[in-house]
Amino acid sequence: MTKELYVMLKKDLQEAVKTNNRQKIEEIKSILKLNEDYDKYFSQGLTGFPSLDQVWAKNYSQSAYDDANNIPLNKTVWDVIEEKLEEYYDIPAIEYFNKQMSREDFKDRVYMWARTFKAMGVEPDEVVPIYGPFFPDICAMVYAINMIGATSYFLKLAISPEALAEETKDSKIAVVYDGMWNNVKNEFQKDRFKKVLVATVTDEMPSPKKKIVSFLNYIQAKKDKSMIPDDKKYVWLDDAKAISEYYTGNVKEKFVPNRNAFITSSSGTTVGGIVKGTVATNETTLTQLQMAAASEVQYYPGDRCLNSLPPTASTSLNVLFFLAMYQGLTVLIDPRVSEKDFYNQIVLLKPNIALTTGSMWEAFFNRVYKEMKQGKKFDFSCAKGWTIGGEGTDVQKFNKWNEIMRKANATNELFSGYGLSELFSAISVDKLNVQHSFQKQIMDVGIPYAGITIGVFDENGKELSYNERGELWIKSNSAMKEYYNKPELTKEIIVDDWVHTGDLAEIDEEGFLYIWGRFKDGINLPNGEQLHLFDIANKIKEKEYIDDAIVLSMPTEDSDTLVAHIVWNESVDGSKKEEYLKDINQTMLDALPENVSMVGYSEHDIMLPYSPTTLKKDKNKLSKQTVGYVQINDGKLVNISFEPIEDGKYKLVVGELVNGKTKSLIRK
Repeated sequence: MTKELYVMLKKDLQEAVKTNNRQKIEEIKSILKLNEDYDKYFSQGLTGFPSLDQVWAKNYSQSAYDDANNIPLNKTVWDVIEEKLEEYYDIPAIEYFNKQMSREDFKDRVYMWARTFKAMGVEPDEVVPIYGPFFPDICAMVYAINMIGATSYFLKLAISPEALAEETKDSKIAVVYDGMWNNVKNEFQKDRFKKVLVATVTDEMPSPKKKIVSFLNYIQAKKDKSMIPDDKKYVWLDDAKAISEYYTGNVKEKFVPNRNAFITSSSGTTVGGIVKGTVATNETTLTQLQMAAASEVQYYPGDRCLNSLPPTASTSLNVLFFLAMYQGLTVLIDPRVSEKDFYNQIVLLKPNIALTTGSMWEAFFNRVYKEMKQGKKFDFSCAKGWTIGGEGTDVQKFNKWNEIMRKANATNELFSGYGLSELFSAISVDKLNVQHSFQKQIMDVGIPYAGITIGVFDENGKELSYNERGELWIKSNSAMKEYYNKPELTKEIIVDDWVHTGDLAEIDEEGFLYIWGRFKDGINLPNGEQLHLFDIANKIKEKEYIDDAIVLSMPTEDSDTLVAHIVWNESVDGSKKEEYLKDINQTMLDALPENVSMVGYSEHDIMLPYSPTTLKKDKNKLSKQTVGYVQINDGKLVNISFEPIEDGKYKLVVGELVNGKTKSLIRK
């Protein structure tokens, strides 16, 4: 059956179900080879195909769908944001280290930077790379570059020299944070860059903090030899502002349909694991903002939205910056990213809106829980839209964290959401007063925005039904225009207007979306099937004595070899750990195919490590761990390690007995 015929039959089925044409339903059911399970959907007026039924739509008004894609067709993002700044004129635009900037002052700052870039010769459609975190001036530059018809490209912070050269080959003006100069200096010093604007963390800081931090930064730069050259090519922001006086012409460029507006960096996992700039136009960006507003996200004028993530991520740029300003919130800018910093940002700044990964929330709530036990009081009554994004979490942790929230006076529970750079971030999120079912081990990521269509499909492109796992495909007017300068990769991920996410997902009968992991995160079995490693980890996490687990494949010379990184539940008695390992081993023997074996376990304190750049579980780091594993061998506890051999493979080494003491399992 051709794809065209398949799509046509699905649409015919939808019409037959609407009109209760049983004869037509049975004919199409037979052609599509639908099993008897679909009959229960037909009786409910559903086809059994989520993309057609859109059961989540019942949580929105009809006007939400009418409004979702109702964007102005002749305005830039800045045109719309400028109107919003005027609408909410009495609400501060930005707060940075307790210093607030009014909406009027912020608007003036945007125009000042627009004149500066024009004076420097930035042309319409030119790409201006920005490397570093958010600061107030960077916030203004984003809109200024959009105003003059150029494109901001927020470079991936962990970008390689080769990728940096490729992604910036057409640029002549760049912006860099001085603390990250060493990462890009070899490229930005090349002659093709005519000017490099230099930002520093002290910009906009109040004194005396500014003087102290400036001095410390100077000492550190001298120490690691990262001083920016004393050359007129490199212009510090305070000096660059004066350049605006040299331009007196018009700064607003005429609107051009489908013009590149912003480029953010994909996580690198959707296609090929390489750096990919995802291009958003004015239209796709405004669609994202309008869909969020139509879906009634928990953003209210006068609220405070924390943004501590770099703008390289579309979530930071769109959800925590554009959307906040669009909805009349004050954006709390704090470029420090660590679990300690995040804790202080939440506790001291008291944001109404905050979004970060499951790992960062886990570190936060672990600390809050510990301090609560010591008698410290917390007040989280400010929480209106604290959201878990990125890697998500499981139901057990989600419920535990919400219990902590309730003890700290929170009236709203945590939200769970899902986004993708290729869709300029948000796709689904929890909706207030829409109840979770908690029927699966992992936490759902809410329901799709009004205006978004989703479905799960098998490897042959056939759509699956409810509670069946397949690759998540998404259709939306907010989909990226393309990968920057990568047309072939663009064709791989956008097919017939569907964005192929590469995520293994399922949709339940209430419309909740579940993301299990990357579709290709696994090992191929001899029978052609794929064994997903997160399924094995979830099998381990079913044990009441396990708090968390990740399973990885180690390339050895023999059969497929797995290792598990585990975190014990806090209530586990150390003397029981060896017994529990035997229990896990038996579960693995029952669950794994004969040619796949779990050869060792590595214990981690409190929680699994996360990457300081992605803020997600650091599988890359864990995959390089070659020692510190244990296993039960002939009823004895032994050390396990991996010895490097040729072709990037390892030899499994069974070591000495572990003293017969289970406490020696603990790897500090």
